[in-house]
Amino acid sequence: MMFKKIKIWCIGFLIMAVSIPTFATLFDFYGDWDNFLWVGLGVLLAAIYMLISFKRLKQQPQYKTNHKISDKMLKHYQDAGMSDDEIDFFRETMHQAEIEVQALATNMQALPKLKAIDLNQETTRVSQAMFQAIVKEPKRLHLASDFLYRHLPSINELTRKFIEISHHEVKTADTYAVLDKSAEAIDALSQQIKQDYATFVADDLDDLDTEISVAKQQTTPDHKEEN
Repeated sequence: MMFKKIKIWCIGFLIMAVSIPTFATLFDFYGDWDNFLWVGLGVLLAAIYMLISFKRLKQQPQYKTNHKISDKMLKHYQDAGMSDDEIDFFRETMHQAEIEVQALATNMQALPKLKAIDLNQETTRVSQAMFQAIVKEPKRLHLASDFLYRHLPSINELTRKFIEISHHEVKTADTYAVLDKSAEAIDALSQQIKQDYATFVADDLDDLDTEISVAKQQTTPDHKEEN
């Protein structure tokens, strides 16, 4: 919520900063206008935008109100050193990601071709694992930005369109060509999501390798027993 409010204020000031010199140039071109007039017009335009935006924001259902956080998860986020605003932003982000992951799971089971890609690339399973990994380490949310804001929405959009086109009653050669290209793109994005996950958990794997190495050293005798 706080992030959205700050965004509205920033855009409002940007509108004012851009519109005032624009109005000044335009009005000076057509005649001698009072400086206070075009300044007022710029402020008015920004105020109208912010008024409408804040009104819409107020009308939107708030995630924090409708989805009460459990004591366990609240402690998890607080132990990670997150502020209240950071927790709200993280939960809103992951709420949307959860919707996307669930939609992807449904889409990947809709058609045999998508099922085959899901089977080969483990798209659904990896996406769910990535979601859980982010929740486990919320302070590393920025490292998952490609997955959350690019790859996951893109593959959902592609699978949705693939399903829609596949259900066309009449298909031409161009239709099949588009479907083939879409399937290739979905497969490529599935591989990219696997890479997103591998990159995100790389530190955990390194830590596990270190722990295994230490454990082996502790169980290896320093010297052979003398006969």
